[in-house]
Amino acid sequence: MSTITITMLSGALENGNADFMIRFAEAALDEGHGVNVFLYGNGCNMANKEVAWTGERGMNDALTAFMDGFRLADRLEALAAKGAVLHTCHTTEYGRGTEGCAYLDGVQRGNVGTSLTKFWMTSDVGFTLGG
Repeated sequence: MSTITITMLSGALENGNADFMIRFAEAALDEGHGVNVFLYGNGCNMANKEVAWTGERGMNDALTAFMDGFRLADRLEALAAKGAVLHTCHTTEYGRGTEGCAYLDGVQRGNVGTSLTKFWMTSDVGFTLGG
């Protein structure tokens, strides 16, 4: 089977790209393909474990319920558990001040020069979502 690399530039809330990436990766894994995901740019924000907010949220129940639909942490962890390899860009995280945040289970610290380059060199196909 083939190995597919997806470079994910969009975050979970920008558009439907993150949801599409997960659905595509799940389908590819189900068919026996290998999947690499490199979280880059706003996509890096999806690498981190959620931190519970304890103050006034400033959103009504309807908006909170809507926004909860964009939380992808459980789905990303499930993707890794199915065999997808997920790396995030630590230099992007450094620039955004999130480098020290805990990663979701299955997400590994990476970078463009090593992780993404290795993904591209060992993949049969690659594409980028977002931008």
